[in-house]
Amino acid sequence: MKLDMETQRLHLRILTASEAPKTLAFYENNAPVFERYEPIIGDNFYSLAHQEHLLAFEYNQMLQLRMLRFWLFEKDRPENVIGTVSFHNITPNVFCSATVGYKMDPAYWRRGYCYEALLAGIRMVSQDIGIRRFEALVLPENIPSIRLLEKLGFEREGLLKEKILLNGQWRDHYTYGLILR
Repeated sequence: MKLDMETQRLHLRILTASEAPKTLAFYENNAPVFERYEPIIGDNFYSLAHQEHLLAFEYNQMLQLRMLRFWLFEKDRPENVIGTVSFHNITPNVFCSATVGYKMDPAYWRRGYCYEALLAGIRMVSQDIGIRRFEALVLPENIPSIRLLEKLGFEREGLLKEKILLNGQWRDHYTYGLILR
């Protein structure tokens, strides 16, 4: 399995704890946007120590093939994280499934970067690990995310009532699925 890969415009990398300053800057710079869509786990999420711990945890999960998180960098400007795509709940064998997640710095929205990264990640996870079913959760009002998933071939499979606690409120989420044959 690859720890990094390139697309036409992006470099996708799995980071180690030593690169936590990059992820901390990414989260701090985008906190107002990301907090609308995701729960913040832990009181010290926006600390270097927490980001180091998180990267170490994710690296260990990657070694066990339980999850993968690729951090996105522009090829021609590789110093800053611009986004991330991840594959959680990787379950090979009987289920052959994984849940996808993604975030982009709003300065890079509507450029096709997330589509490019997810397409490459889905192909790699499918080929290297044998995953054939990909799932995603999305807030019903998150139209750009819904359009992205549908462009990738995901289909809406249902509505999960009060699925995730966001900003103190239980929120419904659509569940989307993509099956590769």
